[in-house]
Amino acid sequence: MSKLSRDLTQGPINQTLYRLTAPMVLGILAIFLFNLVDMYFISLLGTEPLAAVSFTFPITMTIMNLAIGLSIGAGAVLARVFGQKDMDAVRSWISATLLLVLLISFSMCLLVFVFQHQLYTWLGAEPELIPLIERYMDWWLLGGFMLVVLIVINATVRASGNTKLPSTMMLISAVLNGILDPILIFGLGPIPEFGIAGAAMATVISWVVAIVFITRKMIQDELLVLVIPSGLKTYWNKLLSLAIPAALTNMLVPLANGILIAMVAQHGTDAVAAFGVGMRLEPIAMIVIMALTAALPPFVGQNLGAGLHQRIEQGLWQSIRFVFVWQFMVFAVMALLATPLSRLFSDEPEVQHLIQWFLYLLPWSYFGTGFSLVLNSTLNALHHPRISLMLSCLRLFVLYVPLAVLGEAMWGLKGLFLGAALGNAIMGVIVVVLIWQGQNSAQWRQKLLAN
Repeated sequence: MSKLSRDLTQGPINQTLYRLTAPMVLGILAIFLFNLVDMYFISLLGTEPLAAVSFTFPITMTIMNLAIGLSIGAGAVLARVFGQKDMDAVRSWISATLLLVLLISFSMCLLVFVFQHQLYTWLGAEPELIPLIERYMDWWLLGGFMLVVLIVINATVRASGNTKLPSTMMLISAVLNGILDPILIFGLGPIPEFGIAGAAMATVISWVVAIVFITRKMIQDELLVLVIPSGLKTYWNKLLSLAIPAALTNMLVPLANGILIAMVAQHGTDAVAAFGVGMRLEPIAMIVIMALTAALPPFVGQNLGAGLHQRIEQGLWQSIRFVFVWQFMVFAVMALLATPLSRLFSDEPEVQHLIQWFLYLLPWSYFGTGFSLVLNSTLNALHHPRISLMLSCLRLFVLYVPLAVLGEAMWGLKGLFLGAALGNAIMGVIVVVLIWQGQNSAQWRQKLLAN
C-alpha cells in the first residue's frame, strides 16, 4: 500500500465508516457551500440572474453526474484492486482512467456549448433570460471538463481508503471560490465587474488550483504515473461497463429535476428562483448521507477484494439505520430554520414564501432518498451498476416525477413539492424490503457477491 492508502478490511465497522465519512462531510459541505456562496452573491444581482442560474442546474448537474458515474466505475475497480494489494495494477488503472475521462469530459462540454441555446429553451427559459444564462455558462463550460477530472481524481484517492486528502482539496477550492466570487462578480480595483460571468470564472479558477495540488501529491506518492499503460482498450472496456450504467443512474436525477423545473417555470420567475434555492439547499440537508455514500464504495470494494462478504452486509445495515435517524433530525432543523433561510436568499415575499413551503414539504422524505443512495452505492461497489440504474428509474420515473405531476395537478406548486416527497418516502420503504429479502435469499447473496 502507498503512503496515501488505508486498509479498510480490518477493525470495527462503525469506526471504519466513521473515519471514512467524517472527512467527507467537510469535503462535501465545501462543495455545496461552494454552490450556495455562488447563489448568494448572484442573488445580490437580482431575481433574474438568480433565475438564470437556476436554469443551468439540470445541465451542470448532468455534467457533474457524468463525472460521478465515471468516478464510481473507477472507484469500484480500484478499491477492489487495493483490497488485493496490487499496486502495479492500481497505477495502470489510474492512468487509463484519467485518459478516458479527459476524452469524454471535453467532448461532453463541447457538445453542451454548441447546443446550449436549444437546451435552455427546452427547459422553459424566457427569451430575455437566455443571453444572461449563456453569459454564465460560456465560462462554466470552458472549465467544465476540469470538474469531471477533479471528481474522478478524488474518487481514485478515496478508493485507497484516504478520504482526508480529497476533502481537504474540496475545502481549499471552496474557500478560494468564496474569495474570488465577490471580486470577479462586482469588481475590485483594476479588476472589472464581470457580473454573473464572474461567478463562473471564480469556479473554474478554483477547480484548476485543486487539480494541480492533488495530482502533484499523487505523483509524489507514485499513485499516478504519467505513462500510457499497455492494453488500454481492455481497461477502458471494463471501466465503461461499470461507468456507463453508473453515469446514466446519476444523470437521471438532473433529468427528473429538469422536468420539474419546466413545470415550475409555468408558475413564473419567482417560482423558478425559489425552486432553484430549494434544489441547492437539498444537498446541504443530505450532506452527511452523501458523505457516507461516498465512503461506502472504498469500504465495500476493499472488503470485496479481500473476500470479507459478511463485513459488507453488516456495513450496509448499519448505514441504513444511521440514515433513518439522522435525516429526521435534519428535517426538524430545516423546518425550524425555513423562515431565516428564505430571507437569506431573497428579499421578495413571494419567493420567500415558496422557499419556506419547499423546506416544510420535502426534507422529511430525504430518508427515502438516503436509503436509495446507500443501496445504489453498495451495488456499484459490488460491480452491479445496472441493478442500481433500474432502482433509480423506479424511484425517479415511477414514483418521484409522476407523483409530483399528480400533486401539481391537484394542489398547484405546493402539491408538486408534496408529491415529490411522497415518491421519496415510498422508495425508502421499497429499499428496506429489497435489502431484507436479498439478505435472506442465498441465491441473491451469491449473485451479488460473486463478482
